Amino acid sequence: MKWLKAALFTLFLLGAGQWCTAQLIEEDTSTASPFFAAKKFDSKGYVGAEAIGGQILKKKGGMLTGLSLNWVMNHKYVLSAKYHVLSSRQNIAYITHPDNVNAEHNLVHHFAGAGFGYILFHNKPVSFHPELAVGWASAKYENGAQKTFRNDYAMLIPALQGVWNATKIFRVGVGVNYRVAFGKEFQSFKSSQLNGVSGVVFLRLGTF
Repeated sequence: MKWLKAALFTLFLLGAGQWCTAQLIEEDTSTASPFFAAKKFDSKGYVGAEAIGGQILKKKGGMLTGLSLNWVMNHKYVLSAKYHVLSSRQNIAYITHPDNVNAEHNLVHHFAGAGFGYILFHNKPVSFHPELAVGWASAKYENGAQKTFRNDYAMLIPALQGVWNATKIFRVGVGVNYRVAFGKEFQSFKSSQLNGVSGVVFLRLGTF
């Protein structure tokens, strides 16, 4: 009879296993949300244009023009590709060749990088947009012999912006930022010459 007991025990184990498997694959008809419930992902984008005026060369004022392409996730998180160019004339001969007061060495300055921001009160008439831009910057000039001198820098630009959400696709605003450059000195031109606080006026076209 041992074989019969063994057979019955085997059938019991097979039946128990089948019942447990059925319980595991049974459809969950409860209203409870899954622990890892997928959330809706909203993706938008806009183009930005900036006029930037402020401190440059430590004690002088200058103007920069900026453009950006921006990806907005869930109306709050912003990833940007940013570009700035110095649009005002800045003669730096007094720095690079102080012995020649009649020289004209006009600074050419560019910045290209990525911005990381967060929009506060995105669904209100006025929102706030703190941002940190990180990227590469260059400074160059030509001397009288048409020889080009150039140096590259790392640059950080923290900013705080106030945005008026005029329509669903058009926004304007103002802000303030601070440029911080890191790099070696060349021709007596130091990275700190690019540092400075600036005011920003901008417009944005697109969805948010």
